[in-house]
Amino acid sequence: MGLFGKKKQKKQQVHIQTADRFIMEQLKNDDDAYITALAKQMMDGAPLILNFEALHIDRANKAIAFMSGVVYAISGHIVEINETTYLFGNKELYDDQTV
Repeated sequence: MGLFGKKKQKKQQVHIQTADRFIMEQLKNDDDAYITALAKQMMDGAPLILNFEALHIDRANKAIAFMSGVVYAISGHIVEINETTYLFGNKELYDDQTV
């Protein structure tokens, strides 16, 4: 029964470069569900560029502290772009040399 069976087609994986997955957001609130959703996207490989200028300083510090903890837990990277904008990424951020 296995002699003339159909060939199984191999699925080709599409590789998307890191630079094409950037998520850029200007945070207007520090809602826990929203920040957690951004953190999950970062853990899945999408680098985040977050601007905290529109947030009150205490709310911005809360969001930065949470994102920093997530980055630390996954051995990621944080880059300060300016005093209100940061790049957060997982440990594969620089692997494909596009960032």
